Order: sequence, then structure tokens, then C-alpha cells
Amino acid sequence: MMAETARVDIFVPVPACACSGAAFTRDMDRLTRLEKLMEELEKRSPRLEIVRHAMADEETYAENLKLLASLLRKAGEDDFADRVAFSLRYVLPAVAVNGELVVFGRVPEIEEVTAFLAGRGSEG
Repeated sequence: MMAETARVDIFVPVPACACSGAAFTRDMDRLTRLEKLMEELEKRSPRLEIVRHAMADEETYAENLKLLASLLRKAGEDDFADRVAFSLRYVLPAVAVNGELVVFGRVPEIEEVTAFLAGRGSEG
């Protein structure tokens, strides 16, 4: 059973510009899969708090970077945490559940996130 106050933090990468060809297509695919993940989570758990951290948002960039670094450090990824601003290409997208990093560097499957929500997940 999912905790009543469950929270999912999703760190969304900045897509490359269309002029970069393959990178743009890959980024758009990731963003589409992240959107579908969020939609599915909302559908399965309407009371779930989903917080989207858009790394393109200049107003919240520093705050999002600090939160992501603390999650990476907590997960034992000190090297990425220490250089998080320079490592975004490798660590985004990232998803955390209740303050624990579920996965970084790729879009997780819905089952990975729901396992953490149910208290069964323990690996990133």
C-alpha cells in the first residue's frame, strides 16, 4: 500500500535544439516518456504529489540543482553530486520517491516507480 503522503520528484532535462538532429529526437523521446510516466502515475494514484523540476526554468534552476545534488549524494553518487551542474547530461532525467533517488540518467519504467511507492524498491 502506498504511503498517504507519497511524493515523486521528476527532474526534467532541457531538450537540445532541433538543429542538433539525433540529440533533439532523443531528448524529445525522453520528454514524451516522462510526460507519459507522470500521466500514468497521476492516473494510478490521484493523491500522489508529483513535483516537476524543469531544469530549463531560470527562476528555480539553482534550487533544483541543489536538490538534485543532495539526492545524488544520498544515493552515494558523490562524484556526480559534486559536479552536478556539469553532469546534467549524464544524470537527467532523474526521479526520486519520498526523497530517495529511484533512477537517474534515464526514464524509469512505471513499475520501478510504483515499486518504490509501495515500499518494495531499494535500488536506483
